[in-house]
Amino acid sequence: MKTVDNVAAGSAEQAHLSIPSLLILWGGMFLLIQQVERFFLFPTTFSIESPTMLLMTQTLVAGFSQDLVAAAGALAAGTVFALSVTLVALLCVRRRTVAAASKMFANCLKACFELIAFMLTVIMMVDMSYYHFNHQHLNFVFFEYVADFLSAPVSGTQESQAAQQTTAELENMGRWGTQACAFLFLEGLALFAWRRAIHRLTSRKETGWSRAKAVTLNTVSVTAVAIAAMGASSDNVLIKPSIESDAYFMLAQNPILFSKDSARAALFHQWEWVPQVPDDSLSVSEAVGLYQSSRGQRVVFPYPNYPLVGRVPNHDVGHFREPPNVLLIFVEGLDRRYLGQTVDADRPIRVTPFLDSLKQDSVYFDNFFSNGVQTSRGLFATLCSYYPRQGAAAMKTRSTREYLCLPSLLRERGYRTEMVVGQHSDINNLRNFFGKNGIERLYDIEDFPPHAERMGLGMTDAAIFDFITERLRTARSSDRPLFLTALTLSMHHPFVFPVGHQEVKALQAEEDRYLPALRYFDLEFERFFTGVQREGLLKNTIVFVLGDHGRHEPQGQTDVEKQVGHFMTPLFIWLDDSLRTDETYRPRSVGTIASQVDVAPTILALSHSEPAISPFVGHDLSCLLAGDCLEKNTAYVTSVYDDLIGLVGKKGIWLYSFRKERLDRTDLAMHAVRRNADESADASSVSRQLFSLYLSSNVLLEQDRIWSWHELKGGLY
Repeated sequence: MKTVDNVAAGSAEQAHLSIPSLLILWGGMFLLIQQVERFFLFPTTFSIESPTMLLMTQTLVAGFSQDLVAAAGALAAGTVFALSVTLVALLCVRRRTVAAASKMFANCLKACFELIAFMLTVIMMVDMSYYHFNHQHLNFVFFEYVADFLSAPVSGTQESQAAQQTTAELENMGRWGTQACAFLFLEGLALFAWRRAIHRLTSRKETGWSRAKAVTLNTVSVTAVAIAAMGASSDNVLIKPSIESDAYFMLAQNPILFSKDSARAALFHQWEWVPQVPDDSLSVSEAVGLYQSSRGQRVVFPYPNYPLVGRVPNHDVGHFREPPNVLLIFVEGLDRRYLGQTVDADRPIRVTPFLDSLKQDSVYFDNFFSNGVQTSRGLFATLCSYYPRQGAAAMKTRSTREYLCLPSLLRERGYRTEMVVGQHSDINNLRNFFGKNGIERLYDIEDFPPHAERMGLGMTDAAIFDFITERLRTARSSDRPLFLTALTLSMHHPFVFPVGHQEVKALQAEEDRYLPALRYFDLEFERFFTGVQREGLLKNTIVFVLGDHGRHEPQGQTDVEKQVGHFMTPLFIWLDDSLRTDETYRPRSVGTIASQVDVAPTILALSHSEPAISPFVGHDLSCLLAGDCLEKNTAYVTSVYDDLIGLVGKKGIWLYSFRKERLDRTDLAMHAVRRNADESADASSVSRQLFSLYLSSNVLLEQDRIWSWHELKGGLY
């Protein structure tokens, strides 16, 4: 009975709090909800990097400032909403005394604040879980995942990849549940202590606090609102604190302030794209001019409405007598840093022995990069030779724009064009996009035989390679050359794959599940490749093997290595013996900088299908099959994980972070990192080149000024 009486007394006390007292009570609660999460995340961040006392102080001060901004914003939003409800309610009642209005407003205020507190707690718990696994607050990738999850029933699809991945990750629910319970316990303890402290201060018999206390409360409330208004500017130091460490910079961020732009870009991608160029003096026309001049004097750009469409002098590659077949294999998340590794499990195990041997028999690119960090961006960059969009992927959200893509051109030249994926073809909008851009037949999970092995997110790599083998067998009876591209799946998180092989089973004991997944892929790829070679299915065939991107998970010794690691995929170009001559092919490793946008021009050159005009931003790499060339080639990269863009050249890697508004530089081996490289001798020219690529490629895509089949098709050949 005493407990019930105490709870009732506490409710009664809160009901009689003055408006300033309510603001202090709930403002403190909003602040504590956010502060508890930051302290809860300290062990995760500490495991990444040990802080100095100065770094920890900077993190706590910056975090507190941002949390105060968010708490003041929540107070303001709740107050405005409660006031609006009160005014509407007063219009519906007869008795409109000041006391009645004040009581009604206080009740509405309390209800609004309770709802906001609940929403904040849920947001912090979700953010806490996401941060633990990704070392990031809720970012663009998370909100894109949510958008995919919600859009699947509306679009009538079978099941979104987001839904499939959610199902696969439910195996970790026990570990996540323990963390969630601990987090909620700490939140509850902090809020209970704060509420008790406020109630003790207001439990005196006097009707309200003294005038001095009331003045103090009002001053604090006004100050909080002023801080919220001051922090509303994205350029304010409260939002972008000057913290060198990326790990503690991320910890200092307020989840709500950090994620607002990402949520808008992912959930409301139909809105107009807004560039973030720090130099307002760089216009779109200047950016386009800089891009055109970088292509060299031999390229002419004769179409003002489509300024990236260039005309290059015809040149005969002269590699082959007839158009070869092309097999283009995208390996999910293939990171070249893991090739050639040996892991000490119960015995030393080589992770990629077959890829290592294939490297010796191919033209292998030591400095190849993906242009984006997701499958949809990798496919777009590779098959359409255009830079990925900064924001929601073009394949998903800008599919109505007109593009000139590799499958369309090969189809124009008589090729059969096919694609094989191990999931539903609506994932990443594949069927819709490539159906309009040259793929004659897209085979998905519904086309696999009933006995084919399914596991995790879809078909296993073994099943995918078996299906590709059948397509190659079928192609032997056709008189048309074949372009076949495929995407593997088993190396996608959460890494669900068969573990029958002894070495895969042994690597399962490793903490990093990417290693057994990679070993499984290597085994299945070896079985496939040697099998089709034995059958003669690769006669007159060029094989390209690359990753759709590097690893999803941030891996590396430094912040820069973790960021660049998302782009570090390899490229193998392998030719069948029927196509090899001493003059046209010399297997070796080359150090030339290259990226996914260079693949389409290379395939077109090797297949005698290179058009006279194109908007391709990549370069033809075919000259590298037998000699050295393209010494000045560069790679433009863009990451929605880290909200950055970069430019890779022979002298190193430049990265610009939109979050920190900072330009960093490192060598290709990423051994020496220079922070705040803006003052370097060549920083100005590199920065201008970087932002010209960023601005021109994104704006022209948004304006649908990349290509026009109606206006430009006649000039292709």
